Amino acid sequence: MRKVCFWAWIVLGASTANGDDCVDSYDSAKDYFPDKAELQYAESFAIEYFNNYKVVTVRTPWPGAEEAVQYLLVQRGTPAPDGYDGVQRITVPIRRLAALSTTQLPHLELLDALENLVAVSDIEMVNSPDVNQRFAAGKIAQIGHGAGVNLELVLELETDVVMTVASAQSQYNAHPVLQQAGVAVAINAEYTEPSLLGRTEWLKFTAAFFNAEALAEKRFADIVSQYQQYAALVQDVPTAQRPTVFGGSLWRDTWHVAGGKSYAAQLVAAAGGAYLWADDDSKGSLPLDFEAVYEKAHAADVWLTMRNEWHSLAEVRAADERYTAFAAFNSGRVYNANARLNAHGGNEYWESGLVKPHIVLADFIKILHPDRLPEHALKFYKKLD
Repeated sequence: MRKVCFWAWIVLGASTANGDDCVDSYDSAKDYFPDKAELQYAESFAIEYFNNYKVVTVRTPWPGAEEAVQYLLVQRGTPAPDGYDGVQRITVPIRRLAALSTTQLPHLELLDALENLVAVSDIEMVNSPDVNQRFAAGKIAQIGHGAGVNLELVLELETDVVMTVASAQSQYNAHPVLQQAGVAVAINAEYTEPSLLGRTEWLKFTAAFFNAEALAEKRFADIVSQYQQYAALVQDVPTAQRPTVFGGSLWRDTWHVAGGKSYAAQLVAAAGGAYLWADDDSKGSLPLDFEAVYEKAHAADVWLTMRNEWHSLAEVRAADERYTAFAAFNSGRVYNANARLNAHGGNEYWESGLVKPHIVLADFIKILHPDRLPEHALKFYKKLD
């Protein structure tokens, strides 16, 4: 037991641990988790603390999910509680993690837990220099994604947890294949959050598996503080001076527009803009046809989109000539979230962007009110010329 505990201390480091990494002598009266996560913005998960275990509940594992999923996280070296039949049990702090989404990688960097990463889905989509260096050094493997995940390699890697995402289309999910083989899986559902700060707060979800709640609380508080400082720069912008904004683009004849309660709509409002669908109550996206979008947005000031393949207005025109009828196209105020792509098309916005909501907000402010942030250079968005 002592050798196991010593090894865990070396791997994780005392600075990230909540209590002891491994317990030599169990005391049922002791609280092994003195540092507890307190959620402010996230709505889709919860953490309940007990003396030597935590119950993590993912309320909405994917949009439209009818049931929540739970994880029983038991402090290493202590007994698991009775009950919780059918709930996946995971010993914490975990030592070996596989991450199947690039959005999860910045969590490990913020939690000083990158050395615990043993596998990613596809290294070509990863922007992080540190992750790429570890892959080049043979410390990280590629295990694929979805139902085609390399189960044999996962078992060989002896992962403590595979962190994945899930959707209503079960044929694309990795967790049923992994769980059937006895592999512990955690569904990270940050993308179901209606606010960007809510998505960022899933850092605390990841932290719970490492007993790193104290560090997560500090990191997140710093991010929120910076976000609020940027938002304060444009709070006084009069309604009449707020540029009108729309987003999205056609995909297979359908234009998916962010709902009025979505994180994109909230970002536009926080940046001093007037989102054209702000009166809509949807937290997700609205599937519309071209005519419906054109009717409402043809005279809008700014068009914000997310298409990796668009790097110029000429490419927008080539995709569909009808785009040229929008005022934002003709005034050159089209901005795309593809400023940082790696050689294989991996977009940094879908990696570090979700733990840097203050920088995303700064980009929005720079686009809508450049005089309020004269020194800021766009990071995730770029203007299409």
